[in-house]
Amino acid sequence: MGIMRELRLPAIFEPAVDAAPYVPRPQSSHRVKFAFRVDFNNGGHVQGEDFLLDIEGDTVTPARLAEMIVSAMNLLRAGPVTIRAMQVVPRGAHQDSA
Repeated sequence: MGIMRELRLPAIFEPAVDAAPYVPRPQSSHRVKFAFRVDFNNGGHVQGEDFLLDIEGDTVTPARLAEMIVSAMNLLRAGPVTIRAMQVVPRGAHQDSA
């Protein structure tokens, strides 16, 4: 797998408004498995564990993952995104693999 610079998690990111949208890639060889929390600008939050998103290649930065989460979930009032954990896994390594 690709080498990623060590980053201490959890880490908080402010997704760019003009970030590239998330595009599912069902044929990708890797996915990112992660735990997150998105705080909303108008109050409240959503969080999850063991979510999976397709990635292009075998690496993704936590900052890009934050953008992907907001885009994939269509969160219009998203504020800070906390990435609590993330791991790149080969497709098929998770029980719900498709």
